[in-house]
Amino acid sequence: MDKEFKQKLLHIALPVTTQALMQSSLNLIDQIMIGSLGSACIAGIGLAGKFTSILSVLVAAIVSASGILISQYYGAKNEKGVRDSFYLPFYFSLLFVLIFSILSFFIPNQIMSLYADDGETISKAAAYLKIRTAGYLPSVITMFVSTLLRNMQKAKLPAIAGIVSIAINTLMNWLLINGVWIFPRLEESGAAIATVLSQIFEMLIVTVLFLREKKKQNLFLHPTVSFSKTFIKNISSILAPILVGEALWSLGENVYAIIYGHLGTEPCAAMTLMYPIQGIAIGSLRGVASASGIIVGNSLGAGDEKKAYGEALGFVRLTVTAGIIIGVFVCLISPLYVCLFNVAPETRTGTIKILAAFSAVFTAKVFNMVVGGGVLQAGGQTKFMTLVNIIGTWGCGVPFGFISAYVFKFPIWWVYFALSLEEYVRLAISVWLLKSRRWMKNVAV
Repeated sequence: MDKEFKQKLLHIALPVTTQALMQSSLNLIDQIMIGSLGSACIAGIGLAGKFTSILSVLVAAIVSASGILISQYYGAKNEKGVRDSFYLPFYFSLLFVLIFSILSFFIPNQIMSLYADDGETISKAAAYLKIRTAGYLPSVITMFVSTLLRNMQKAKLPAIAGIVSIAINTLMNWLLINGVWIFPRLEESGAAIATVLSQIFEMLIVTVLFLREKKKQNLFLHPTVSFSKTFIKNISSILAPILVGEALWSLGENVYAIIYGHLGTEPCAAMTLMYPIQGIAIGSLRGVASASGIIVGNSLGAGDEKKAYGEALGFVRLTVTAGIIIGVFVCLISPLYVCLFNVAPETRTGTIKILAAFSAVFTAKVFNMVVGGGVLQAGGQTKFMTLVNIIGTWGCGVPFGFISAYVFKFPIWWVYFALSLEEYVRLAISVWLLKSRRWMKNVAV
């Protein structure tokens, strides 16, 4: 890595990684606090979180398409392109917010009954989901404004907002889950309220920081509802495959959650306990993924393909090395991690084995996140990557999950490992495309 590459990487990746790690640490704190409430509560909140993740993934896909264009238009110093690339995807995201708000608020019990059989688990999941509805819009606004700030080389600002949000969430969790001081004991509802409040404060902070930075850089970016046909066609060609691919991937992830949920409350609780560690491990490289799309996209937007390819290889080396180290570390600390929770011995044992399976596929997971989701899509290869995700999730993951769970009746850790083999399929295809150099295109022309 040359000096310029390292400086850019640290400047973008460090704040994003810090924010991701703080958020994942918050999820861990949530789980520890909720862990004393029993397996049904742990499983219920985990399953409700899977449903809310569908909205997050869909909006993240739209934000990804927005970011691809913003990074290249920003590199080309085209302010109108940056403005249009921000507002049109944002308006589109509001449609999903409306749909998910209606579903989560009016029929939460019916939705969660798809994920589990146990009545108590369904009840707790539905109560949590209904309250989370209030945080959908603030969360979406934060995602869009944060992406714009990162492309403006101000990645530390969303990180500041995220850290404050995490502090608020942690405090409110402590007060509301168990009922501290004058606050009532609200259990899973308290966890949901704490999350919503933190999302609202994060939105307010990141918006104020953006408005201040916009003034400093003399950018206007006034709201607009007028977009050229050429621009709509251009962004649609990028957005459509990303959205379809991420929607199918998210649906696949929820099919996985349904498989886990119907294996029983204790196995489902074990999977839920795994998620915070998964979030921390993946979050440690989230900034690298964000930086990969921005840095490579800027180089492609400036017309320097040789530099873009060299940067792509640098991200590959960094991701593989870090992936192996982090995977081994997770496997080693898992026996200590499960001691944080007041759960049944079988749940602890199951969590340790699931984390071992996670460690075995972790390098492939983060390679696909950084290279597949960052580098390759920076060159506009969204249609191809959509096909890769469909093949991985629906051609391998879902069939392997159902067969291992319901035909061979494997325990949950083997089910998780079997369906996670999809990551290696996606990795193999991504490596081929990367080496071919066919992905390097300037989409901002």
